Amino acid sequence: MKNLLIFLLIVNLSCAQEKFSYKDVPDTYIKKTDVTSSFNNLKNQSFEVVKILPSNYKKDGSQDYTVYIQKAINENTTVLLPNFPVLINDKGLQLKDNSNLLFDENSQLKLKATDRAGYAIINISNKKNVSIYNVKILGDRNIHLGTRGEWGMGIRVNDANNIKIYNPIVKNCWGDGIYIGGKNFSSNVNIIGGLIDNNRRNGISIIGGDNILLQDLVISNSNGANPQTGVDLEPNNQQNKKLNITLKSIITFNNVLSGLTFYLDNFKGNEISNDVQIRVTDYKDLYSKNGISYSNRKSQIKKSLQGNIMLNNIDLKYNQNPFRYLYNNSSLDNINLNVTDFKSDHKDNQGIVTELQQFSQKKIKYNK
Repeated sequence: MKNLLIFLLIVNLSCAQEKFSYKDVPDTYIKKTDVTSSFNNLKNQSFEVVKILPSNYKKDGSQDYTVYIQKAINENTTVLLPNFPVLINDKGLQLKDNSNLLFDENSQLKLKATDRAGYAIINISNKKNVSIYNVKILGDRNIHLGTRGEWGMGIRVNDANNIKIYNPIVKNCWGDGIYIGGKNFSSNVNIIGGLIDNNRRNGISIIGGDNILLQDLVISNSNGANPQTGVDLEPNNQQNKKLNITLKSIITFNNVLSGLTFYLDNFKGNEISNDVQIRVTDYKDLYSKNGISYSNRKSQIKKSLQGNIMLNNIDLKYNQNPFRYLYNNSSLDNINLNVTDFKSDHKDNQGIVTELQQFSQKKIKYNK
């Protein structure tokens, strides 16, 4: 009994030591892509939401203006949000085909406190040709009224095509900052520039996608509900069909479990899948427990995965595990893994590189 009490005390102390601590992202890490020209051209032809707000409208984000903004979106191709914070309820904003949503310099969508397990502050479902400029979203995680669920999203892109999101700043959502997927998959989605910070589940989840580009983004401080990861590539099932993704110049920073996760288990099914095409170039992680995590459990029933994963110019710092194989049976199946210029500050960096090379050759990694 005495030994058991000592063990429990050690476990409790260990858990206390691992309590999440928020870290500010250095300003020099955050990039903003220059869309000034296209933004100004669209702004000149936009409908200004402020024109249909009540005459005594408030500029402090305390008044719910969801119905007015939705009306503007429904009736116009290009919409300019008010140049001040506005409150949005948990119905969110439903965008439409062939449309543009513009955030002015001081625009921000703030979610009104809700007890809903899931929501989407901006919802792009079964839509095409949608562009959003200079997005600023503040979720309700700090004022959330319930305890259930983990599906409160800042931006949800479901079964959508040709979506462009420029310079998003998405913080404090109950679930993911940005969610990309659908019953099948979304295609031709570009998210360029910006900061995804302090969201409760993942910064960005990609469930299924063809020709998805994440570029010049910082994804940080994901904490609260597993997987607690910066960028999580995790199909729900084989119906998601495609995982054709490019990550370019991405920084993940101080995410609880992992900076970047390849969680491919659920992609397996009754047919061989040849649709894993993932390219990660100029990627950095700092302070996440695991820099990169990988899972594709070997199965005697489900068919194997095929495709390619390329990791080029990877730089991992201050991780407990720079590269972690999840579970005790991680397989590449017939995925070709190509790793060039992989480095970390871990004392056994060469051993990690050797393991990656062996993993690529042997196609399977057993953990004890």
